[in-house]
Amino acid sequence: MYVNPLEILGLSNATDATSIDNEIIKKAKRKLFADIDLSDNGVFEYYGVELTKGNCEKAIDDLTNNDFKEYYLFLTHNKQLNEFLASGNEAIFKNFKQESIFKLPEFVKFISPYFAPKFDKALLTAFENDNAELTKAILNTSSLITQADLNSAFKSVSNNIQNKIAEIDQITKDIKNEESVYDEDDIEELVELVKEHFPTNTLNCLPQYFQSQILKIATSINRLSNSILDAFDSTQVSYDLMEHLLNINIGGLDRPTFENNLKIIKKRNDEKIEQTKNAPLLKKWATVLLTIRDAIKKVEDKTTNSNEAYQNIKDLFVLSELNSLPSFADEIRTQIGYSIRSLSIAIWNKQNDIKSALATINLAIQINVNKDAKEKFKQDQTELSELEKKYRGVLVCHFCDKNTPDENSKISKTIYKETYRSNFPRRVKFSYVEVEIPRCKNCQAVHSKGSEKYWIFLIGGIVLGALIGAMIDEHFIIGGLIGGAIGWFVGNSKESGISSKEGIKDASESTLYGHPILYQRMKEGWTFSKPNA
Repeated sequence: MYVNPLEILGLSNATDATSIDNEIIKKAKRKLFADIDLSDNGVFEYYGVELTKGNCEKAIDDLTNNDFKEYYLFLTHNKQLNEFLASGNEAIFKNFKQESIFKLPEFVKFISPYFAPKFDKALLTAFENDNAELTKAILNTSSLITQADLNSAFKSVSNNIQNKIAEIDQITKDIKNEESVYDEDDIEELVELVKEHFPTNTLNCLPQYFQSQILKIATSINRLSNSILDAFDSTQVSYDLMEHLLNINIGGLDRPTFENNLKIIKKRNDEKIEQTKNAPLLKKWATVLLTIRDAIKKVEDKTTNSNEAYQNIKDLFVLSELNSLPSFADEIRTQIGYSIRSLSIAIWNKQNDIKSALATINLAIQINVNKDAKEKFKQDQTELSELEKKYRGVLVCHFCDKNTPDENSKISKTIYKETYRSNFPRRVKFSYVEVEIPRCKNCQAVHSKGSEKYWIFLIGGIVLGALIGAMIDEHFIIGGLIGGAIGWFVGNSKESGISSKEGIKDASESTLYGHPILYQRMKEGWTFSKPNA
């Protein structure tokens, strides 16, 4: 507690400290104590504080130190400073003047323990009231505080800041844990709360002493911004928080990090504003996206034919229209591309339709997506192309080059390969294997028609030949053979004709020689004919 002994002794009018000797002090002390004894409550009123004799005695003892006596005398003449030390009256900050004695380390050391607590209280009030001008004026008097008393002088403001940081951090924690009292309807209120807690005009007045706490403020606001972005996708609130953060004077190497975060959030916020503006258009493409995803499910559970699924998606939208959308549609465009890619994968994995899978991935490649997505699509295209080469004729019916083979429609053929032959004695050895050639239902039906025609003409030819032989009185068998040959030729012609008319290859052995499953084996010497000795 600050008490100016010269003031309570009534010696304020002295002009020279050396003129105040012990006798004068003793005399004034006796008078002071007599007044206290005669008072109603036995105390001395001093700037609203009641001083007992003991309080007065302690203050008067300082006058035994001649330097202190000089300092107290100076303070009696500097009434604003003296009153601030005694009562905390802030009038001193309105027109504070630097005095030569303030540069004297001994004087600062003397006054600092009394000045620092009053300074701390005044600074806290100005800071809480967001009074930047008064804050600056108060800080202008910090030359009267020693290094040892700085913690005491800045304690209240430091605690105030720390408590507010803790409050913001708790809000961030609650948001991350989905326990926040804030939701999409009132999350913007946090911007005002942060601005009230950390007013930039006043914060930016604070000295270097607070720099580490200011960095903590920035970090706390940044974390809050990120958590809001993650939990609510509220880009505007996050942007406003980061913008406020960067209005704070942040020193060191940390500012570029926050500036970069602001750029990222600003870009997302601008995109979202653009998306809101173009919501009806985006809704149209969102419907397209949902339709593609529904097609994927139908392909996977085989309620939709893979080729039909591809055709439906191909006709679902105009590619040039999708590609011409502005940058705000980048995200939906990329999602559509990836969904078509997923459809291609489903077509291959679930229905083994390599042709439709390739056509579908080719459609995805034509969409204007980012570089990474485009590379993924091209990689899928390459892999599917390799599979198409490997399984050509197996995964797509060889005869129509269109439909998926059917398990119950395949052709079974036995092929042979001679492994040994000798003339003396005549002997032959061979290997044989049963080969299953895939075929679709439609081609089986067409081939069956051709086969029926073949037998009709063959039998008809034999009968006709026999009749002709009998009529010309030739051998019956010779006529039948001639007629059979004619029937065989006509039957084969009809079978081929039916296949050609239907747009598919026939199932004759000459055609099968070129089938991907048999081609290489035929080159290696395998045949449909069983070797004879």
